[in-house]
Amino acid sequence: MTPAPRPTPSDDDLDRLLARRYRDTSPGFEARWVELKRELRQTPPACGRLLPAWRLTGWLGALGAAAAITFMIFSARPPATAPRDLSPQLTELLAMDAVLGRALPLLDEENRSALLHLPAAGQPNH
Repeated sequence: MTPAPRPTPSDDDLDRLLARRYRDTSPGFEARWVELKRELRQTPPACGRLLPAWRLTGWLGALGAAAAITFMIFSARPPATAPRDLSPQLTELLAMDAVLGRALPLLDEENRSALLHLPAAGQPNH
């Protein structure tokens, strides 16, 4: 058995249905919905975040400071101590080497090898 075909609604019926604010609801539901919307407008919204922004900023700042302090502690190398029975010239050379050694990472490999092959002052060029 096939269902009977539905009658086509008129344009007035369609306009009236589309103009209704609530579709397929009962008057009781509409009244409860209006009351709920009124309640929601009056109560302040709850904070839905996990942490407020000021707490998150504080934690990120503390974490950054801890990371910076840790980096400074572990990146500092203790100064090399020279034995006491060395000549003053060798002690001075070791001190200069320690100071200049900190700049070694600033030089790339090509510049470092070029500087190592430069002739020393007073030596003839071959």
